[in-house]
Amino acid sequence: MGTIFDLHEESLRAYQQFTRSFIRIADERLRKEVEKLLEEGESFWPAPLLQISPSYKRGATVDELAEKGILLRETAQIFRTAKGHPYRLYQHQEEALRKARAQKSYILTSGTGSGKSLAYFLPITDNLLRQPSTGHHTLALIVYPMNALVNSQYNSLLVLKKHYEERTGRPFPVTFARYTGETPEEEREKWRRVPPQILLTNYVMGELLLVRPEDGAFLPSVERGQVEGLRFLVFDELHVYRGRQGADVAMLVRRLKERAAGENLIHIGTSATMVSHPTATPRERRETVARFAAEFFGHPFTEEDIIEETLEPLTEGGEPSPEELREALRQGKALPREGEAFRRHSLIRWIEYRLGIEQQEEGRFRRRVPVALSEAASLLAQEADLSPESAQNLLQKALVQGASLILPDGRPALAFKLHQFISQGRAIQATLEPPETRVFSQAGMFQTEDGKILAPLKFCRFCGQEYYHLLKKDHRLFPYPSVEAAEEEGVQEVYLCISSPEWDWSQDMLPDDWQDEEGRLKDPWKKRVPQKIWVAPDGRYAKTPTDGYIQAWCQEGNFYLCLRCGQYYDERARDFARLSTLSMEARTNATTILATTLLQKAAATGAAQPKLLTFTDNRQDASLQAGHFNDFVQVVALRAALYQALLRSPEGKLHSEEVAEAVLKALQEAGITLQQIAKNPPSASRTHQRPENLEYLSTAFRVSPVRGSAPRLAYRPAQLRRGGPAPNRV
Repeated sequence: MGTIFDLHEESLRAYQQFTRSFIRIADERLRKEVEKLLEEGESFWPAPLLQISPSYKRGATVDELAEKGILLRETAQIFRTAKGHPYRLYQHQEEALRKARAQKSYILTSGTGSGKSLAYFLPITDNLLRQPSTGHHTLALIVYPMNALVNSQYNSLLVLKKHYEERTGRPFPVTFARYTGETPEEEREKWRRVPPQILLTNYVMGELLLVRPEDGAFLPSVERGQVEGLRFLVFDELHVYRGRQGADVAMLVRRLKERAAGENLIHIGTSATMVSHPTATPRERRETVARFAAEFFGHPFTEEDIIEETLEPLTEGGEPSPEELREALRQGKALPREGEAFRRHSLIRWIEYRLGIEQQEEGRFRRRVPVALSEAASLLAQEADLSPESAQNLLQKALVQGASLILPDGRPALAFKLHQFISQGRAIQATLEPPETRVFSQAGMFQTEDGKILAPLKFCRFCGQEYYHLLKKDHRLFPYPSVEAAEEEGVQEVYLCISSPEWDWSQDMLPDDWQDEEGRLKDPWKKRVPQKIWVAPDGRYAKTPTDGYIQAWCQEGNFYLCLRCGQYYDERARDFARLSTLSMEARTNATTILATTLLQKAAATGAAQPKLLTFTDNRQDASLQAGHFNDFVQVVALRAALYQALLRSPEGKLHSEEVAEAVLKALQEAGITLQQIAKNPPSASRTHQRPENLEYLSTAFRVSPVRGSAPRLAYRPAQLRRGGPAPNRV
C-alpha cells in the first residue's frame, strides 16, 4: 500500500516524461542545459506545498442550543447526522447563528472544510420555522459564483431532507430549490407556480430573475407593501467578486434589494481567502473585510460584524523545545499508535505549531501559510539535528500515520494537504553567439547586462535543430515577445539558424519539389529561400561579412524549411506543427495528462481512491476539457488497439485492407464493442451493418506520405463519431 507521497511522486514523474516527449534537441550543449532545467524543475513543477489543516474550536450541539432557546427543537431535529446524532457546531458557526438571531448582518471568513454553508443554512431554517411565510415567494436568496457549488449545496440539503423524513415520518418543513441554466423547464414551471422559501442560484440567474416576467413570482416587488420581501441575501465565496465583475455583481445586489428586500434584510457573505496582508493584525483584517462588504452589499458593516475562524491546538502539551524534540527523536521509537499518546508526542506537536498554527498577540491562533515540503524538512532537520533526507522521511511518515489515525470524535489525528503547482514555464533563450560559447537563460529577460539580446529558441520536430525566433525592424533583430508585437507596422517575423562548425547549409540543398524540371525555383517557393546574413550579439545584422559578426541563415515570415534535415512545409502548416518549444504541452493537454495519470497512479499505488474532482473558471472551458478527455480516450484506445494488432501480425506488418478488422478485434478483446465505436451501432435486427461499419472504420486509417520523410500511418479517431477532417498522425 503506497502513501500519498508515493502517488505524488509517481504522478509527477509520469508528467515529466510527458513534457520531455515534446523536446528533441540536436545541439549537445543545449540539450544538457534543457535537461538540467527539467531536472531542477523549479520553473515547471516546484516543490509541493505542505499545509496542516487546523482544528476548529468546537461549540455547543444543536440540542444544547435548543435547550437554551437559541434554536427551535424542530430546527435541531433537522441538523443531525445520518445516525441521528445532533450536529456539534464550531465556534464561528455558533457566532453566526447568534448574529442572525439578533437580526444583524455578518461576513464569515474561514478555511475550506469549516462548514461555512451551515453558518447560513442553520439560521435561515430556524428563522423560517419561527416565522412561517404569509405568502408564496422566496424569502432567502443564496447566490453562488459557480453551478458546481449550487449543485453541491443543493445535494447537501437533499440529504438533510431525506434523513429528517426517514427519522420523523413527517414532510420536510422548509421548501428549497436550485435555479440555474441547467434546471429543466418542467421543474422551473413547478417553482414558478409555488416559489420555494430558499432559492439557490448563481449571479447570472440572479440578473434574469429581475428581468424575465415569467420569473417575477420568485422575487415580487415590495413597493406596494403587499409582500414581505427577502429576509436573507447570501453571497458565497465573496473573494471571487473583484474588478469589473465585482462591480457588476455589486450593482446586481442593489437592484435585488431595491425590488425585493424585506424590512429587516440580513446580509450574509462567506469567503475562505479574504485577508489584506500576511502580517495584518486580527483587527486590521476585520476592518479590511468590513470595508469590502460595505461596498459590495451597500450596507454598513463594522469590524464587529466580521466573524473569523477560531482555531485551537489538536495536540496536547504545547510547542516542544528543541531539546525536547531532539530527545524524543534520539530514542528512535516508533510513533504511538494510540490517539492520545500520538497527540502528545513531541514531533506531532512540533508539526502542528511550526507548520499548522501560530499564536497571535490577542491569544488567538491563526493558520500558518503553506510551506514547501523540502523547506519544512529543512526546518525539522535544523531543529532536530537530522540530515535533510532523514528529516523528510520522518516528516512524511508522521503525516501519513496522523492522517490515517482517527480520534474518537471522528477527526484525524493530523490532517494535511499537499499542493502541487504545475507551471508551463518559459521558453529557453540564447544569445546570438556561436553554439559553443552562447549563453542560455530561462529568466524571460530580453537582454543581458552587457547588451546582448536573449531570443527564444524553437526546435525542428524531426531533427531537433534549434532556430531563434526574432523580429526584424529598422535594420536590427529583436527577441520575439508576442504575436501582438509581430503585427506592428514595419515589423517582420524571422527564424534564424546560426551556422555551425560541424555543418552548414547551401542553396544546393533546396528540396527537389521546390524546383521545376529545369532546376528553377517554382513561384510559391521563390520568396521562401533562406538568406545568408551576419549577426552581432546586440541584434545588429549585415548582408556581407563584418568583423565581430557571425554567419547565419534567415527565413522571413514563416518557417518553411529545416536546414539540417530538409523537412519543409507550405502555408497551411501551423507553427505548432513545424516547431516545438520548451513548455509547449498546452493547458488542455496538461490537464488531461495530469488527470488520467493521477487516476492510474491512485489505483496502482492504493494511496487514494481513483476519483477526481476538477474545477474550471467557466462552462466553456469545462466543455472544452470534457471533449478533450473523450477524444483522448478514443485516441489512446485506437493507438493501443493498432499497436496490439501490429504485434500479433506476421512480421509486424498489416496490409491496409487488414487494418480495420485487426484493430476491431483488438478493441473487442479489450472489452470495447463495435456498438461503442461504430457510427451506426449494429443491433440484432440489423446485423448487415457490420460490413458497413468495418468499411467506415477502415476509412479512419490510411497511408499518408509526409513530405520530407517516410510514409506513415495516419488515422482520424474523431471521425468515428463526428467525421473530423484532419488526421492525427501516428
